[in-house]
Amino acid sequence: MLIASLVPQYLVGVSPKIVQVDGAKDTVSLKGAPARLSSLEIRLRMRNLPDWTTDGESLFYTRTFEGFVEAVSFVNSLVEPAEQLGHHPDIKINYNQVSLQLTTHDALGITELDFQLASKISQLTR
Repeated sequence: MLIASLVPQYLVGVSPKIVQVDGAKDTVSLKGAPARLSSLEIRLRMRNLPDWTTDGESLFYTRTFEGFVEAVSFVNSLVEPAEQLGHHPDIKINYNQVSLQLTTHDALGITELDFQLASKISQLTR
């Protein structure tokens, strides 16, 4: 089934796009965007990311460092994996605490790209 009116607020002003809805797989994505993962796929993949949480729409990670310099150093270490995947986290720094949020905006939720980047980030913190 194709629906043309499912455009989120942050895409206002962007030319309308066709949205593909596949109820059998519980996936939604804008045409040409990576496929949004189903709730079941997300739950299963979260087992491999014990330090991450999800609300079903995004992946979240928070880490506390000794100080600001270490927190910023960690953020700098995210550049290479994010650029390699062409996928970038939303980042919040509160002095020595870094919070990350991953979602694929074009797919209106979590995709394989989010899990790939989360896995790479998890490897950085080991």
